[in-house]
Amino acid sequence: MAAVLKNITDTKNIYTYFEFCGYDGWDEFDRLFSILTDEMWCSVQNKLDGIYSRHCVLEKGGLVFKLMYHEDVGNCLCSQDKKTDDYYEQLEKIAFEVAEKL
Repeated sequence: MAAVLKNITDTKNIYTYFEFCGYDGWDEFDRLFSILTDEMWCSVQNKLDGIYSRHCVLEKGGLVFKLMYHEDVGNCLCSQDKKTDDYYEQLEKIAFEVAEKL
């Protein structure tokens, strides 16, 4: 199982995010994406691969969130907007469920 690290920042468009320690490379994004879509049945709302980052907006049970790879952060689950504590608790559960499957 991979470790999940909760990070709280004031950085716009990321705020609180859940980092997958040890799965922080470009190629690991594909494995995380596969777990979320194939094993956890998250639906894909939008996907974009850039030069230095990869982003995928997903939805699970009404919760919309982003799987993101960025060279400075690694792979993480986050939201574009600042959310409530309840939102982050639900997102943290998803992150730990993914980590258990790694």
